[in-house]
Amino acid sequence: MQKVIWVIDDEQAICWALKKGIEQRGYVCKSFPNAESAIRSLSEATALDAVLLDMRMPGMDGFEATAAIHRLQPKVPIVMMTAFGDLSSAIQAIDSGIVEYLTKPFDLDVALRTIERAMQSSVQAPAETSSPVLHFGSLLGKSPAMQNVYKQIALASKGDMSVHVDGPSGIGKEAVASAIHRHSLRASKPFLVYVPSAISPIALSLELLGSSSHVTKNSLRARSGAFELAGQGVLFIEEVADLPLTLQTQLLRVLEKGCYTPMGDSQTRTCAARVITSTERDLKELVAEGEFLEELRQRLCVFVIELKSLQERREDIVPIARDWLQRQSQDGQVSFSPEAEEWLGSQAWAGNIRELRSAIARALVLSRGGHIQVSDLQEAVPSHRSANEVATTALEQEVERWMDAHLKYLEHQGLRVNSGSQGDVFGDMYEEFLEAVERPLLESMMRAFQSNRATIAAQLGLHRSTLRQKLRRYKID
Repeated sequence: MQKVIWVIDDEQAICWALKKGIEQRGYVCKSFPNAESAIRSLSEATALDAVLLDMRMPGMDGFEATAAIHRLQPKVPIVMMTAFGDLSSAIQAIDSGIVEYLTKPFDLDVALRTIERAMQSSVQAPAETSSPVLHFGSLLGKSPAMQNVYKQIALASKGDMSVHVDGPSGIGKEAVASAIHRHSLRASKPFLVYVPSAISPIALSLELLGSSSHVTKNSLRARSGAFELAGQGVLFIEEVADLPLTLQTQLLRVLEKGCYTPMGDSQTRTCAARVITSTERDLKELVAEGEFLEELRQRLCVFVIELKSLQERREDIVPIARDWLQRQSQDGQVSFSPEAEEWLGSQAWAGNIRELRSAIARALVLSRGGHIQVSDLQEAVPSHRSANEVATTALEQEVERWMDAHLKYLEHQGLRVNSGSQGDVFGDMYEEFLEAVERPLLESMMRAFQSNRATIAAQLGLHRSTLRQKLRRYKID
């Protein structure tokens, strides 16, 4: 028996094109100019296998139509069409029981594949609930890549599986994790960010696992780790690839059994947090190199969301830039000149959103007369930076991340960062930082100069005996 598909849209040309394409695939198709006429026909329909409808129509809109259709035929899959795709639309679509949505303009073949995929699913209309409060954070963009991200966030927020966010540095991976948390059933619970990058192994373990007793300045006290602080909320582990193998094992245990063992303790504790991770590195390559556990990779990547670089979605650059400019300008009256917007869209932005925002913040200081010109942006983003300047900028960003991780831990411990407190929370923080920097520096120098200690000492400006002491300290051959 032929499957029956309905198309509901007030644009006659779209109805005609879809009806023709659907019938060429061997299906029966009926089109309607509005939701009201389609719903009136539902009582007479003997078979209905899928509905494709527009979000915005005169009279009853797509969401109202979805609710009415599901009251009469709860299991029929519905695909929404919209020219206004964003995170709000995706969340509302999933909440309404819509299987998929298509962003106009779309390719006919894509629409047909989407309809067929929808018919393979079994949809149950959701229970009546109050509409969630929507927050968007720094997630912006109308590109197909971002439309897909919005849909994935909406789907992930309705489940409780582990989520892994892939993408280059500076693209907004934490914003994705935060959006999943805000729209999930755990929204009222904590959202904790744990950054393992550039922290000593002992500090890493303490921050993640906590300890039953921790000695600082002749005092003995327990220390809460990220697993405990996250409670029943969400624990977002940024750059999970930086976790040493020992902590990877503990994370795997949490995902498999929901428990872990704090440092210095023999008793296991329960972790009820949902885990979301991110990385800009290839986990499969790290597994092949023996630096990451394959079992952990499989557990983390139950649901993967991939973020594309700005260079791969240039149409999103100007909307992101406009939004950030309005946030940064005090009166909201500053704008880009048309030439400046064209220049913004033409740049590579290797540092992605982070680099774009920094450039706008600097250009805002340089601008005059309420408009940011190309010259302001060019002065804020030198086009020819030396390799050393690029490396220095990257290092400064890593130092900032290191500090942010420590400051966030201070806040989670209930300490006010600017209160002037002299409490020693991290031990010798300065020494920890030096250790985190010195080890990779020395290892890189040993590789670069084939372990020639005399040359390395001269390049670093160290006495040979000082270099030998440091190499022994870090057990570097």
